[in-house]
Amino acid sequence: MKAFLLTAVLVAGATSAEASEAWTCSYSTVPGLPTDTSPVLIRFELTPPDLIDTKTHDHYRILQNNDYGLVATWSISEIEEGHKEPTVGAVTVVINKGTGEFWWGWIIAGQAAVVNQPVHGKCLRD
Repeated sequence: MKAFLLTAVLVAGATSAEASEAWTCSYSTVPGLPTDTSPVLIRFELTPPDLIDTKTHDHYRILQNNDYGLVATWSISEIEEGHKEPTVGAVTVVINKGTGEFWWGWIIAGQAAVVNQPVHGKCLRD
């Protein structure tokens, strides 16, 4: 009986891992920086309650995730190590699941407007 339960748990875990949602997104330029035509790829995995950037391991809190789209954000309001002034801001990921349209933007208080410009691109569901 214990072997059956262990097998059932392992199969359930493997099935849910395979069914997890992931998106690979690309964009070509960052507003305010020199134009570069080589695409930048970023991959996000949904691990509720978070959306995770697989390269940097940044976690964004999922605000909405349904058939239409995905919206997740990360925020900060603290004095970071080595800084004298607080960093206050947020970073948001928006994916339109119907069109694949992707926006990745940040607003950091006290930064130049060019820093607070979102990137725009396309995503494909893995």
